[in-house]
Amino acid sequence: MQAVYDYRYVITCSSLPVVFKREFRKLVRNKIDSSLDARTGRRYAVPAEAQCRRIAVLLEGFRVLRAGGFASESPWNLRAKHLRYLRAHWSTEGLPENAVADKLRHWREFVVWINKRALLPILSLFPREAAPRSGDTRTRSGELLHDNSLITIPVLTEAIVMAALTEHRGNLRKAARALGTTTAAVCHALTGGRARDEAIPGLTILN
Repeated sequence: MQAVYDYRYVITCSSLPVVFKREFRKLVRNKIDSSLDARTGRRYAVPAEAQCRRIAVLLEGFRVLRAGGFASESPWNLRAKHLRYLRAHWSTEGLPENAVADKLRHWREFVVWINKRALLPILSLFPREAAPRSGDTRTRSGELLHDNSLITIPVLTEAIVMAALTEHRGNLRKAARALGTTTAAVCHALTGGRARDEAIPGLTILN
């Protein structure tokens, strides 16, 4: 089964209000595919899976805030009280130290995206969170390859794409729109990078 990581689909699958998701998608559109290495000052490309992981962590945080009574209509409205609430929530969840550190890293990146660097001290690592466990696996840029927060990351699969195509009578564009993604991502999930006729003989897709 070919699974395609697409941050747009992760946003679509969120239970947050449509208006919030629309604003969030606009916010992250030109930021999610790269990140700044604080050590070198250079930007590096973020792989698709890591993009989805970051989006999933952030959206889960906003879901927690909404459940806690912070029903903001826009992700731009993030305040210090929201981040303090999240830290308290993670503390009561009893998450592993490296999982909390990973969440803080994603939220620090988000705070930079919305140009609210004054909030960064709230997201600093406590001494007991600073050192990840020896079992953590990192890329050269320091990205954790495995997220221990137990957040499920939605992925596009052939079954999901086929269901959308069936619902929209084989119209590729409508199916992609319903899934909140691109026609290219839909085709990739459907064919696994192979030619359509080779992947699923006899399939006709309306563009």
